[in-house]
Amino acid sequence: MSDQKKKIRSEFRNKVFHRDGYKCVCCDFQSTPNKAEHELDCHHICDRNEIINGGYVQENGISLCSKCHELAEEYHSIGISHPGFSPDDLYNKIGSSYERAVAAASSS
Repeated sequence: MSDQKKKIRSEFRNKVFHRDGYKCVCCDFQSTPNKAEHELDCHHICDRNEIINGGYVQENGISLCSKCHELAEEYHSIGISHPGFSPDDLYNKIGSSYERAVAAASSS
């Protein structure tokens, strides 16, 4: 992975974790700025391949603990979402939408 890609991913993760208060938005597991990188995942709500530049904008990211991340990933892997973990559910939890994520990615 290039240094530029690492920087983009790191900035995306840090912005999302900060916005979400370093906690899992779904179950409220609380982390800290120092531990978040190891205790939380920054989940792309809409698959990276569906949004320009990989969707690395905070409007398309959500902080999840590993258990909640697995539930959210079901949609990407089998096309069926676990209750409360559909892309629309996740966007609503952060006050965003697919359209807002696309617009943010297009302007970045």
